Amino acid sequence: MKKFVLFCFICAAAFFFYYTNNIATEQTPVELPSLHSKNALLLNEKGEVLFEKNADDIIYPASLTKIMTAIVAIEMTTDLQKQTIVKPQTISKFTAQNASMAGFKAGDFVTIEDLLYGTLLASGADATGTLADAMAGSEEAFVTLMNKKAQELGLNDTHFVNASGLHDPAHVSSVRDISKLFRYAIKNPTFYQILTSKSYMTHVPNELTITSSLLARIPVGEGAILGGKTGYTPEAGLCLASIIEKDGKQYIFVTTNANGQAWTPPFHIEDALTAYDAL
Repeated sequence: MKKFVLFCFICAAAFFFYYTNNIATEQTPVELPSLHSKNALLLNEKGEVLFEKNADDIIYPASLTKIMTAIVAIEMTTDLQKQTIVKPQTISKFTAQNASMAGFKAGDFVTIEDLLYGTLLASGADATGTLADAMAGSEEAFVTLMNKKAQELGLNDTHFVNASGLHDPAHVSSVRDISKLFRYAIKNPTFYQILTSKSYMTHVPNELTITSSLLARIPVGEGAILGGKTGYTPEAGLCLASIIEKDGKQYIFVTTNANGQAWTPPFHIEDALTAYDAL
């Protein structure tokens, strides 16, 4: 009888410990009533949703596209120091479309690593176009690989038309899909290292300093955002996929469709800092 009572006591104690421990680790959903962005999704380290706003709406991902461009290229390459050349037609093509550029010049010999930094930090279409050519022979062939990866990751709302994120009516996604993609990509050490860098300097053939278009716009002293990928087109609005850290814990926050232009107040960054304050 005493053994039975002792057994029951141990079971009860174990249940109480498990229950209270789980309750203690559960995270309360976050309220973000004043976001500028029309679409948003906040995830904790476990991938649990803490806040969502129109997360399944079909949106234009703009340069958030480059998250997929970079991770596909990283997974394809075995040598980040492999060199390729920047073609004149690549520069002229994207200059004509008024795309954002990393600063590479026609005829430059660059490494795959240079192009990845140009893609994620400077959001350069000159980098994505050259990267696509180097990896798959053409942008069209590379986009096929991007869409294949999207299918593998279960990104059912996503379809890519180009590697840069320039607007096309058929180039679409959702913030839920972008969050899945972003969460997958940052698990790759190379991707994470590049994304969270403030700047990078190329060495071939000339020095070119590439600066993070996100971290350069964060107010001094604000350490909430570790890194991320910005995006903008008139159709997509201001977009941001960011890694936020608070109390030693990391969170993913993806937003799209904030009003403004690339040169106006950074409402997408303001939204990320609002999420940080609410955690």
